[in-house]
Amino acid sequence: MLRRSRGASLFLVFGLLNLSRDARAEDAPEPRVAPRYAGIRYLEDWSDPARRPGEDPFDRVKYLPLGEQVYLSLGGQHRLRYELTSGLSGPLPESVLFSRNLLHADVHVGGLRTFVQFGGQYALGAPARDEPPGSDLFDVQQAFIEWTTAPREVRVTARVGRQELALGSTRWVSTRDGTNVRQAFDLVRLTVTGATWNVEGFGGFVPRLERGGFDDAPSTRNRFWGVYATLAILPRSRLSLDAFYLGRDRPSVTYAEVSGREVRHTFGVRAFGQTDGGLEYIGHALAQFGTVGDTPILAWGLAGGLWQRLPLAPLRLGVRADALSGDARADDGRVSTFHAYFPNQTFFSALPLIYPSNLYEVHPLVQWELDAVTLEAGCVFFFRQSVRDAVYTPPGGVLVPPVDSDARYTGAQLSLSLGYRITRHVMFNAEYSHVVAGPALRAVTGRDVDFLGTWTTFTY
Repeated sequence: MLRRSRGASLFLVFGLLNLSRDARAEDAPEPRVAPRYAGIRYLEDWSDPARRPGEDPFDRVKYLPLGEQVYLSLGGQHRLRYELTSGLSGPLPESVLFSRNLLHADVHVGGLRTFVQFGGQYALGAPARDEPPGSDLFDVQQAFIEWTTAPREVRVTARVGRQELALGSTRWVSTRDGTNVRQAFDLVRLTVTGATWNVEGFGGFVPRLERGGFDDAPSTRNRFWGVYATLAILPRSRLSLDAFYLGRDRPSVTYAEVSGREVRHTFGVRAFGQTDGGLEYIGHALAQFGTVGDTPILAWGLAGGLWQRLPLAPLRLGVRADALSGDARADDGRVSTFHAYFPNQTFFSALPLIYPSNLYEVHPLVQWELDAVTLEAGCVFFFRQSVRDAVYTPPGGVLVPPVDSDARYTGAQLSLSLGYRITRHVMFNAEYSHVVAGPALRAVTGRDVDFLGTWTTFTY
């Protein structure tokens, strides 16, 4: 079954790559081209007429004037995603088809704004995936009121309500776009932006996801808050620095023999930039404190990456690496397992097998970008930071219990991915991953893991 799906996907990929593009006459005037749609839709600004070429029928609903300084913007996104996974649970492959459908309305009245987005997400083929975050029949994905003012070259934005949130490189707080139901928060949020800096503070709750209609209520026992600041130190993106504090309060968690209410505080810095020679770099350092029940938390994390753009080819060579602490002893009176709150679960690949806790990993990769096509190939090598702690899987559950294996080496995940922007509205992606199970992973799966995923996204 897996081989047939691979063949069908390869046929579709090569067919899309050979689609012809209409040639424009050399003497035709260059049309205005609107920018790509934002990953978080409320970040789009359609008030500038230069952003609305007028040749696209969907642009007609991006700016609907209702009066002086009053306008309505409409939009949506539909994604169809197919996944085939073999080797994780049982002898038969898991085949599932996901459908995500989002519609939004954005009303601006001067500096006041109301943004509402509804979502319907469905999963077919795998009963275990037909629940959040795989399925949510119909609910409010985002709904907030925003007020913006810009006195003396400083922009101040206050936002209250349900909203998506992506911080920094999205390594630790992201929209969880890879899953069918994206991550949102019920927050009070204040953002202050200057010419070379940005500071935002927020606090609120993590919604409790339910499968039915209009039942994703705020969970007052699951709280999330923080402050995130960014400063451009050198011009032309040569060096920027993030400093942040993130806090989370969860009603009940379990780490090995420790369980109870968790209050965790994360302090971190991120340095990133690029050189004139095309070298891009990023580095994170994090420390975590708090309590689980009456047991103190003391955890740490390091992460980084280097990428070099080649001058004679559209290639980008890179390597990423993580070192995230695990619990060395279950009876030492503290919890040392690093917990990433809301990470980008597709950071390693489209197969979210390993969660960023208790691990060492190194990820060499190569990217090829040419016009509308992007190819990436890489291999992630996973190791446990502490062999006395578990191997974790999203959203933080145990994949390999420490009692099942004392091996440090978890496995290697090879991935090949394709991105093809067919039109401004249509994006096609495909990825194949093969996990060579190491001793730790083989103790649970008993064999290697294969993953094939394709998804087509239509945005307007």
